[in-house]
Amino acid sequence: MIEKMPILSGQLAESRVFAALTKLSPPWQFFPTVEWRSLQRDGEKVGEADVVIFHPKHGLIVFEIKAGAVEIRDGTWYYASGLAMKQSPFSQARRNRYALIEKLRNRLGNDALESLTITHAAWFPDVVWRSLLPGTEVPSSAFLLDRSALADPESTLLRLFHEAASKPQTWTRAQQQALKELLAPDCHLLVPLASKVDDAVEALYRATDQQIAVLRILRSQSRLLVEGGAGTGKTVLACALAREHAALGKSVLLTCYNLLLAQYLAATLADVPGVTVFPFHQLVRNMALAAGLGYQVPADSEARTLFFKEDSADLLLSAVEAISIRFDTIIVDEAADFASTWWIALEALGSTDFSWYCFYDHRQSIYQAGESWQPPFRAAPMSLDINLRNTRSIGEFAAELGQCSLPAAYRVEVGESPVIKISQDFSEMAHQLRQLLRELLRKESLTPDRIVILAPYRHTNPQSSWSAGLNEYPITTEIINPAPNHIRIGTIQGFKGLESDVVILVGIDAPACKYPEILYVGASRARGALYVLALEKAKLSKSLGYFV
Repeated sequence: MIEKMPILSGQLAESRVFAALTKLSPPWQFFPTVEWRSLQRDGEKVGEADVVIFHPKHGLIVFEIKAGAVEIRDGTWYYASGLAMKQSPFSQARRNRYALIEKLRNRLGNDALESLTITHAAWFPDVVWRSLLPGTEVPSSAFLLDRSALADPESTLLRLFHEAASKPQTWTRAQQQALKELLAPDCHLLVPLASKVDDAVEALYRATDQQIAVLRILRSQSRLLVEGGAGTGKTVLACALAREHAALGKSVLLTCYNLLLAQYLAATLADVPGVTVFPFHQLVRNMALAAGLGYQVPADSEARTLFFKEDSADLLLSAVEAISIRFDTIIVDEAADFASTWWIALEALGSTDFSWYCFYDHRQSIYQAGESWQPPFRAAPMSLDINLRNTRSIGEFAAELGQCSLPAAYRVEVGESPVIKISQDFSEMAHQLRQLLRELLRKESLTPDRIVILAPYRHTNPQSSWSAGLNEYPITTEIINPAPNHIRIGTIQGFKGLESDVVILVGIDAPACKYPEILYVGASRARGALYVLALEKAKLSKSLGYFV
């Protein structure tokens, strides 16, 4: 008997197999939905192999995938609906196998094919096969794969190959190339970048056990420091914590340094009553005006720097003493951007026995760089060390740029490698940028809203001649609420704390490379794809081979 599992559509069954096959690492390759056509004496023949799996040291397997429960009566195969199949799954796989062999024979000749392993099998991803092997067309259980093979496809496939040929011949480069030329056009091997980014982003959004554990600790602690590198989920946890405390009837202040990050946080929590979100200096301004103290930013650059760094904190403290606004919970995101002198003023905003949580990353301290940062209270920090934003290739590259240690693990191991484009001057870089945007929007099927362009300086700066010609594309400086189908453009510093599916770092020159923390912040904003446009004189990274 066959143990019946829930009946799924053929498309879903195939997607389960394809998802399992993505666990295979190179040189494994699989080609889904391989269509073939051939002309014979009696006319055109058309067929389709559900998936073809290839390993250069072992050979080729042509699979037929069957969804849902199946039944065999008197040698005839039936669908769960009771409808008889025109032929068995193994007969279908065999037919597709020989069609593929015929096409390979036309490219490689008979002699080459005689020594290569090419076999066929069937996969039933929705059932657990506990019956005898059906008829004479299945030489052993290795050629019949069921649901259990999804967990560890590699060992299952190796067993199948071993039984098909105990001493297989390795495919030569020419034979591999012939196979690629045959299958790639039919199975759409060149997947658009948009699809690859979709897959990476979908996987990145799943919560980790580590995040869940930290959130449990946050619930039980009234004060906690949470430290983690770029993309480890600090902002997600900060928002989750704000929601939970507001649901308990507490008044919550969520603050950060960056204006755009604050706008994003405010939009994320707009549906939660009881949560106040302000960047620190806007918080100072609002409190000072509410207290009738006024708020005047000095015109002199030196005095303005002193005002934002020190005087604003004193102004906030004076305002707090004059008004009765207090918060039960204070949450600080990107806390490493806060000067130590600001903590006293923030603490004064807390009600009696208020809760206080700080999320930070020393390596992203671009506003307090070079200074010894101190947290607002003594506590052993909780550490987040699983990267949830970047694929491994992007995360490792960002860490290299920032001269940072690598996280313990990445949510997504496989992804597109960063692309580095070197130019002689900004004029050439402008051409590269326009060409790249054209390729991403047309060839790679990306929509403009998934792309952000970041630079160390504003694109309107007279020195930013790399921005020449961008008016050909829909560009907006509105980062948080951009117009539909527009490419966002801004500075790396302004985009700190935010993220995008595709990031283009542009205008990277030698002076910018003196600030690895800024390069680290910029590169680590990318979830699925990263492009870096740098001048020839910029020194990016020796060890990763991006040093010019």
